[in-house]
Amino acid sequence: MMQQYLGIKAEHPRDLVFYRMGDFYELFFDDAIQAAELLDITLTARGKSAGEPVPMCGVPYHAAEGYLARLVKSGVSVAIVEQIGDPATSKGPVERKVVRIITPGTLSDEALLDDRVDNLLLAISLHQDTYGIAYLDLSTGRFRVLEVSGEEALGGELQRLNPAETLYHETIYHSAITGRSGARSQPAWEFDTGSARRALNAQFQTHDLQGFGCDGLEVAIGAAGCLLQYVKDTQRGNLPHIRSMSQESRAQSVILDAATRRNLEIDVNMSGGDSNTLFSVMDKGVTAMGSRLLRRWLHRPLNDIPVLQARQGAVQVLNDNYRYETVRDTLKPIGDMERILTRVALRSARPRDLTRLLSSLAALPQLRSEMSHCNAPRLHELNQQAGDYPDICDLLGRAIIENPPVVIRDGGVIADGY
Repeated sequence: MMQQYLGIKAEHPRDLVFYRMGDFYELFFDDAIQAAELLDITLTARGKSAGEPVPMCGVPYHAAEGYLARLVKSGVSVAIVEQIGDPATSKGPVERKVVRIITPGTLSDEALLDDRVDNLLLAISLHQDTYGIAYLDLSTGRFRVLEVSGEEALGGELQRLNPAETLYHETIYHSAITGRSGARSQPAWEFDTGSARRALNAQFQTHDLQGFGCDGLEVAIGAAGCLLQYVKDTQRGNLPHIRSMSQESRAQSVILDAATRRNLEIDVNMSGGDSNTLFSVMDKGVTAMGSRLLRRWLHRPLNDIPVLQARQGAVQVLNDNYRYETVRDTLKPIGDMERILTRVALRSARPRDLTRLLSSLAALPQLRSEMSHCNAPRLHELNQQAGDYPDICDLLGRAIIENPPVVIRDGGVIADGY
């Protein structure tokens, strides 16, 4: 068993290995020492190696989420090793393999995420004075690329995006990158532009990247390729919800450097907390999706006058006769559809994700009806983009009980007669 563990650990030297044994995930050697300290759990020993006791600690399988959340918040990555063989027929150790690697920037589980904060994985490449940046929110599939010149501009973007995890080209030594929590140096070959283009075209099922408006961003494309491969390696499966990427143009927004962002206390105050920040005062969002969008808008103030005027017109119409109060009530049943649909795509959705999806879709016809009476071009445009999904609502309503358990293994998820 220990040889099997050591073989898996050798393949994942930078990750804590959660090794499934019965009803527990167990950790050994230095992993156990680190985890015991971070989680404040008992460190014990199992057998001996080179005449010395082998440090060991463990966490219950059914309660692993809480422990994983604490580790990830500490900037630690975890390789989940599950039993895939049958103990009754196995000769020797039960066959095990890594089924998933949980890192700070590749989270999709609800329990591991802050619902009102984007959870970004970011990759940075460098050519001469140009930094190529690619970032992805795996929990929603939002994939963006951009290029900036110089360390000052890079610092401003890092302050704006505040990634949970950063992958950087091994030739980069900028302390603002290497000193970040969750920063990982990646070998140069992972940023190869040719390989990146092939991987991205395969992911998006396209012949080239021209349609995404970023075909000329060679340095950023290299970063995007590195990022995509990293996500595939950690998720150990397909990523059907990542279907496109787009260029983020700095010309469309007001440029704020890192110092200005800190002084404005947009969503982090001078003490490092979030109280009395601009975002905390302005965020009246009913849905988590709306709050995340507002945070992005505040961090990237536009200088596009027509877009700003369209938003102002929409706000004015909603404010007239307090119409927004009715809209807020209609929005209340709508869950975090962005992240729920991602978990569905990644095959990690839980029963209550499906009931929240049902309540969200069921609220759309009423929302669209209310929006149809709002005489603002931007609201009309958004209303035209929305749809009704009666077939999906009917399927979920017939298939899933009204109040399902938290996890599928508890049973009692499928409705009688379905």
